[in-house]
Amino acid sequence: MLFVYHGGWHYWILALACVSLALLWSGWRAPWRQLLSAPARQHAFALTVLGLALMWQLKVVVEAQFVLHPLLMMWVVVVFGPALALWAGTLAFVLSALFNGELGWWSSVPLLTTVLVPVATGALVLQLIDRLRWRNLFVYMLGGGFFGAMVTVQAMALVQWLYIFLLGPEPLLVIASDYYYLTLLMMFPEGFINGAIVTTLTVLAPDLVKTFNDREYLQ
Repeated sequence: MLFVYHGGWHYWILALACVSLALLWSGWRAPWRQLLSAPARQHAFALTVLGLALMWQLKVVVEAQFVLHPLLMMWVVVVFGPALALWAGTLAFVLSALFNGELGWWSSVPLLTTVLVPVATGALVLQLIDRLRWRNLFVYMLGGGFFGAMVTVQAMALVQWLYIFLLGPEPLLVIASDYYYLTLLMMFPEGFINGAIVTTLTVLAPDLVKTFNDREYLQ
């Protein structure tokens, strides 16, 4: 869920600051050497960026300002880890915005809600799974894929609503409140798609899944 609302600098400056700090942090923490030393992961990263940019073109526009599209960020966090996932999502967002001719400073708000918030939420979900006393492959795939993706949708929607409540115009808040229920309808398909991708990659290509440890879940 995002809104095609440019607003003034007072609307998007907070989002720009949050996104900039997050990108600096992830750029410092990301395992760039491991990525550059593994051609298979490089190809996977590039295809992920392109795939996300194309999938985000599948959107529904409501009231000319309210846009719904799949997030698909949970599986990216599972496969690449949060630091690289943030960069993959950001690059995909920029590419998608260039496709639509909608890139500008105001883009920091949808970038915050559709990339940064889902990545941060996905990282928290994986930490919770990692702290569980038992190690179960199905808990990892369902929790990290299906249920984790459902949580990212609501995290995105809540942050978007709060951001508009604090800094946005009242008419936009009315639209966000009236159509909030649509985010509930997004949860299951979002979970199904992410869960299917995580399950497929974990079973067929576990070496590509950064957060998966076969010693913990298969022994």
